[in-house]
Amino acid sequence: GVNADSLASWFLPAVAAVAQAHDVVIDLHREDQERTAALLESGTVMGAVTAQREPVPGCVSSPIGGMRYVAAASPTFAARWLPRGGTAEELARAPYVDFDDSDVLQARHLAARGVAGTPPRHLVSASAEFGHAIELGLGWGMLLPSQLSTGAFVALDGDPIDVPLYWQRWNLSSTLLDAITDAVVTAAAEATDIVATPAATRVPGRPAPRRGS
Repeated sequence: GVNADSLASWFLPAVAAVAQAHDVVIDLHREDQERTAALLESGTVMGAVTAQREPVPGCVSSPIGGMRYVAAASPTFAARWLPRGGTAEELARAPYVDFDDSDVLQARHLAARGVAGTPPRHLVSASAEFGHAIELGLGWGMLLPSQLSTGAFVALDGDPIDVPLYWQRWNLSSTLLDAITDAVVTAAAEATDIVATPAATRVPGRPAPRRGS
């Protein structure tokens, strides 16, 4: 289980390398990071990138850093709606784009900027199309730093939002799960869109050794 932005950026190359090395097939489930833990609880997946710190029963949890998001817009949209960089007054009337109804990143930015009320909101529930909608001027939204590096967007005023992520996996002895865990933790550490957190420097979670082993 993995959130859309991780799947579209750093996660897929990690599991692809494991699949090639171990000759296995991978069944990926895309879900919001707030809900991927439910896939572990139901037994649908054996590992998940999640925003939940507390281990799901029967699982171990490893912090992998915080995924960073920056408020951004197309230059044309910013010039029309946010000429002063996105003040509270400007943001109160400017349209914005949410990924889906569970996406709270834009709402968090609005709250941090002191915006009351609900500006016009669009929904675009696909990672690539979400960024493309912002590039086309549909509204502003929270994007990854790597997306801003294309030059198609301008960053708005305000602090970035870091979403802590954790890798949770079933607590069982498995060479394959160990390999996936190592690949995911390493890829997250190298990803430009993930900022290190103190907790993420710990050793990746592995099954607890059995008594007497």
